[in-house]
Amino acid sequence: MPGQHRKPAATRKLAPLAVCGVAATVIGIVSVEMGSTQAAQPAPVAESRPEPARDQAPAAAPTPPAPAPVQQVAAADPALMAKAAIQHSPCSSVLAGALPHVAQVGHLIGKTFAVADIGGAIGRGNDDHGAGLALDFMTSDPAQGDAIANFVLANKQRFGVTYVIWQQRYNDGSGWSFMEDRGSATANHYDHVHVSFAPDAAVNLIC
Repeated sequence: MPGQHRKPAATRKLAPLAVCGVAATVIGIVSVEMGSTQAAQPAPVAESRPEPARDQAPAAAPTPPAPAPVQQVAAADPALMAKAAIQHSPCSSVLAGALPHVAQVGHLIGKTFAVADIGGAIGRGNDDHGAGLALDFMTSDPAQGDAIANFVLANKQRFGVTYVIWQQRYNDGSGWSFMEDRGSATANHYDHVHVSFAPDAAVNLIC
């Protein structure tokens, strides 16, 4: 209307703007407080789990000590060469009253069992001794006689042996059998081991 002032209307228009400003301020304050609350809460701690045990590498084995150096021997040492030649020489084929292959066995047994008294064909009649096909290894020691007899029988084929007589027993490789009493220790072979040989045996022994 003419003559009336309209300024109060302007005041009413500013009121909603003031309300909006206050609301915005309140929302900002609430947001800041919520942010502060969330920041104040501690961050979750990750659960720590023990690591599984790992197999440890086995301890290294101790290094064995180095072997002692081997003493070198000159190949041309005359003493050693002579000793080796004697140890690897063929058995002699010469023995009084015995054929060559019989003599070889006689020397081998004499050396092996330390028998010095070995009888052959000397003073013998028409038997294996007389033909050079038998030997008597003189011993009165039962243990030594057993050892000689067992050794000869164990090598019967190699030595060309036909039979053994010892302590009034006879053995041709098929076992011992007792003999008749001949009247004396020598005749019953209690003081020597008698060994007879085949005439065509091939013997090659190293003494």
